Amino acid sequence: MKTKGWLIYEAEHAKKNRAFIEWFLDEARELDIELDFILQTSISFGVRNNELAILLDGAQLMEAPDFVIMRNIDPLFNEQLECLGIPCFNSHLVSVICNDKAKTHQYLAGQGVPMLDTFFMTADELLTGNLPLPFPFVIKTRTGRGGGDVFMVEDSDQLQAVHAELSARSIILQPLAGSLGKDLRVYVLGTEIVGAVLRSNQTSFKANFTLGGQAEAYILNEWELTVVNKIIQQFDFGLVGIDFLFDENGCLLFNEIEDVVGCRTLCLTSDINIVKRYLEFILQKLATGETFT
Repeated sequence: MKTKGWLIYEAEHAKKNRAFIEWFLDEARELDIELDFILQTSISFGVRNNELAILLDGAQLMEAPDFVIMRNIDPLFNEQLECLGIPCFNSHLVSVICNDKAKTHQYLAGQGVPMLDTFFMTADELLTGNLPLPFPFVIKTRTGRGGGDVFMVEDSDQLQAVHAELSARSIILQPLAGSLGKDLRVYVLGTEIVGAVLRSNQTSFKANFTLGGQAEAYILNEWELTVVNKIIQQFDFGLVGIDFLFDENGCLLFNEIEDVVGCRTLCLTSDINIVKRYLEFILQKLATGETFT
C-alpha cells in the first residue's frame, strides 16, 4: 500500500511557490508516495460530536493521511493533526516556538547559544520613555517573515514613525549586530546539517535574498558547527532554516529559526536535492515510528 501524505499551503504562498510544489509532487511519485497538494482554505477542523474532527471541502475526512507536510503557519492545526495520530512536519512544538521570535529567544536562552540582547515588548510601549536600549536599535515584529516588519531606528522621529506603522503589535528590540547586511542560513533536516548559505546585501542592513541580497555557499567551521548543534539538540526538527547574524569579530549570533523555510538559495548554491531528502527523511521516520505524536 502506498504511503499517503498531504502538502499544505495557503493560497498566496502557493502561487509564489508553484515550482517548489511541483518538485514535491514529482519527487513523491518517484518514491511511490501518494502526495496530495491541498490549500489550507479547503480544510476545517475542530470538535464534532464530541470528537476531534477534520473536514476536507466540507466533508468528514474518511481516510487520514499517513503524514502532513505543513507549509503554512497554523500551530493549532499542527497540534490537531498530532492529537489524531497524524505526524506533521514540522511539529506543533516547532511551529509554536519558531514562528515567534520572542518565544524562540526565550526557549534558547541559557543553552550556550550566542545571541543579541533581546527585549520583548508591544509597539505601544515604545512611547513610554522606558526603552531598554539606546539608539540605534532594531525593531522586529514577533511573527514577521522574510525580512518583513524589520526596522532600524536611529532617533525619536523614526521611533514615532515605526510606532504608527506597528500600532499595538508585539515586537522585539535588539541592538545592531556588528556586521550589518550579512547573515547566514543553515539548513537542517532532522539532526543533520545539510547546507549553509551566506547572504549579503551592500545596500541594506537586511540580507534577505528576496530583498535583493546575494547568496553563496558557506562552510561552517568547528565552532560554528558546535553552535548549530546546540540548537538542534533543543528541538525535534523536520526541515528548518536556522538564521544567524555576525558580531564585529565575524562570530555567529543566533537570529531566528524558519519553520516554513524557503529553499531557493540552497538550490542556487548547491546541487542538494532537498525535496527528495526531505521525503526520504519522512519515510524513514514513519518506518521507525519516530514521529512527533
